Amino acid sequence: MLPLEYPKVAGLSFIAMVLFVAVFAIAIRRVPNRRPFGPLGWLGLSAYCICSVMLASPVPKPAILGALAWTGIILMVDSAVHALRGRSLIRSSPAAFAWLAVLSIFLWLPFEWYNLRLGGWYRSGLPGGPIRYLMLGWFSACIWPALFEMADLLAALVAPSAPRQARAVTARPGPAATVVALGAACLAAPVVVPRLDLGEYMLPLAGVGFLLLLDPLNAVAGRPSLWGDWRSGNRVRIVSTTLSGVFCGLLADCLNHGTDAKWHSIYRAGPDLGSLEVPLVGYLILPLFALQALAMHAFAAGMLGLPQAEVPTLAAADSATGLSDVSG
Repeated sequence: MLPLEYPKVAGLSFIAMVLFVAVFAIAIRRVPNRRPFGPLGWLGLSAYCICSVMLASPVPKPAILGALAWTGIILMVDSAVHALRGRSLIRSSPAAFAWLAVLSIFLWLPFEWYNLRLGGWYRSGLPGGPIRYLMLGWFSACIWPALFEMADLLAALVAPSAPRQARAVTARPGPAATVVALGAACLAAPVVVPRLDLGEYMLPLAGVGFLLLLDPLNAVAGRPSLWGDWRSGNRVRIVSTTLSGVFCGLLADCLNHGTDAKWHSIYRAGPDLGSLEVPLVGYLILPLFALQALAMHAFAAGMLGLPQAEVPTLAAADSATGLSDVSG
């Protein structure tokens, strides 16, 4: 792929969201008794469009622009889900959404630690002092909500209503222990192997290790799990979350290209994609990272006794009272 010119790459995010609005407009016309988009959605859409125009133009960009754009995306997508299904994370489960944003900061910290050990990326253009850490916290607080909201929207576009119920499925401890051990090995390998030998090429293992480690534990404990979804034949959550990882990754790459405060990938195992920062192997890992995000949140929220902010399956009730809690 030939390197794209700056305005073209920066404008990809705006084009992607125009396509999103078009698809949403077409899909919502098929939904009976659809709800209005709402002021929160229009606020998010306006914030995102303003940020995209600024990112695509040759003007100085404040460091806050990227985080503001992602906040707009989250508000916009949440309102779209509410218009389609009559319930959404923010409107129906505000406490679950708030804890999701808080947990997002702490769930991202292990990947920052792996990055410090292996050198996968670095950041430039951020202000110094406490403001730097506030900005990083804001960015981190958007990661899990963005993945969950986008997956929720994709599930809503596929199945605006949910006519069938999923049976709860739990895993047996024996087979689960084998997968847990494999996940632990994936997380340990990048640390045990010397960095200047093969360790730096093992960074993708961190993108799948927590999935293998935690999802079986979630299934054994009866918490929401991808294993349970697969065994029950209810795979909307798996597919929508996989697609959400790819879409959010591409959107993040495009937004990053246009801003002055950006991250730079120094992990170059395999071919890159021209002017975009994420290499091809990164896009192959993104679906697994999104599924891993579900497993990490289900485990953390379950262990801490916090409300589960689930991506709905086909069993989710189409009501405005909150998200259904389907174990597995």
